[in-house]
Amino acid sequence: MPVHRMFLKGPWGVRRLDREEPSRRVTLPASWQTIFDGSSCGRAEFRRKFNQPTNLEAHEHVWIVFQGVRGAAWVDINGQRLGGINIEDETAEFEITPHLALHNELVVQLTFWIGTPPDQPGGLWGPVALEIRS
Repeated sequence: MPVHRMFLKGPWGVRRLDREEPSRRVTLPASWQTIFDGSSCGRAEFRRKFNQPTNLEAHEHVWIVFQGVRGAAWVDINGQRLGGINIEDETAEFEITPHLALHNELVVQLTFWIGTPPDQPGGLWGPVALEIRS
């Protein structure tokens, strides 16, 4: 069955949870080190608003797919917890069909620390996408 993919590149609102820094807007994918000027660890919240995909048919389901994560994270949509991403996972996916509203907000709270060689990207370093699957 074909999969329709929509990338959630930006804008994402990002704010540090472990420091007094102003929120900033970023385009993903981008490594932790790039977003936070070489910082090697910390906690941050990533927020992205998006509209419900249109013309969904009854047999179609919507998933949020993370294709490059380094860190431990909690993922929420519209204030409801979808689940967590473990430190050893570089990919994750969650079905969001039952949680969709006309206007949606995805929130990822991510803790990152260097546990791998420093040249490895951290945070949400790979694409984040909505996938419509049959």
